[in-house]
Amino acid sequence: MKRLRSVVATGVLVLAAAGCGGNAGDGGGNDTPASKADAGEWTPEFKDGVLQPLPDGFPENPITLINSDEPAHDDGLYARAMQKALEDISPVPLEVEDLALPQFGTWAALEYMADQPGGTDGYYAQVSAVTGAALDQLTDPIEEEFGMTLDDIKPIIATELTPFVVVTRADADWQSYDEMVEFAKGHPGELRYVASTGSRLDITMRRIMAEGGWDATIIPQDSSSDAATVVAAGEGDFTMLTPSVARAHEEAGKARVILVTSNDDAAPEQWSDATTTHAIGMPDEPWGSIRGFVVGADVPELHRQWLFEAFRAASETDVHKDRIASVPGGEAIVLDGDELKAGMEQAVKDSEPILRELGLLADQ
Repeated sequence: MKRLRSVVATGVLVLAAAGCGGNAGDGGGNDTPASKADAGEWTPEFKDGVLQPLPDGFPENPITLINSDEPAHDDGLYARAMQKALEDISPVPLEVEDLALPQFGTWAALEYMADQPGGTDGYYAQVSAVTGAALDQLTDPIEEEFGMTLDDIKPIIATELTPFVVVTRADADWQSYDEMVEFAKGHPGELRYVASTGSRLDITMRRIMAEGGWDATIIPQDSSSDAATVVAAGEGDFTMLTPSVARAHEEAGKARVILVTSNDDAAPEQWSDATTTHAIGMPDEPWGSIRGFVVGADVPELHRQWLFEAFRAASETDVHKDRIASVPGGEAIVLDGDELKAGMEQAVKDSEPILRELGLLADQ
């Protein structure tokens, strides 16, 4: 397994190489591909900080930000932060709608948006962890269920990168990641891994386990929120989560973070007792969640470009900066739609053989 690179790392590295250099977190001016001449004759115009509508009048109705998960999920918190950040930028109101979809979140939400009035015009934009959405094409029967491929998704922007964390129950006998691994190796089959099966979190965790030469009994769950609840209740031993999902259980004293996906030897200050993937001998594999917005492929390109400019302006506000500061290990980035789409396509191409070896493809 030494030769295998993380599926999620592949996506992150491709996306970072494509778009982070020079414009990550700095707003990048108006010279990125998403605001060049491919948007026709339109040039973004702000008056008193408000992005002006397009010549065709878009937008003239409220815009809805779709969160396909629960309100307290990372996507829901991100949607609400961006809604607030856009209050003084958008010429129309923004609303947040939580769908709490049990499966195939990104793709089911795309189908939902297309069925809404204005959904194919850009009046609905969905929060998406874009690398994970791309990998859904491999791990879930997306084309069979929805008749959709990557051609049916149009990324707008990504503005946030957050790490993943390995969380264990607070009353576990082990005090560290190394001690948990030692237990797993000394007690085969006893350690219980609560998995949000087939998700990018699950893929990452299985990669770490395979690289470390240890295993655990898998307790499958439908979502990372469910997995966190099972561990916090003591009915499982560990799982992998995003920081916001982990936080509530940490604050309640029910769970502890013992490992952070990071290319630094030291974990962020919030988890000073935890180790990192770099520290355990897995360098240059910066797993994490790249979060932004997507629309369906039927949305006019100029409308997508307008949304990009609005969200990019929002990413430069204090509200967005506060959002990043509130997420342990969070990092501000700016990646445009073309960069994201190229990264998604490359992630699928590079990940297929890895997922096949791990037995996680939808057809296995």
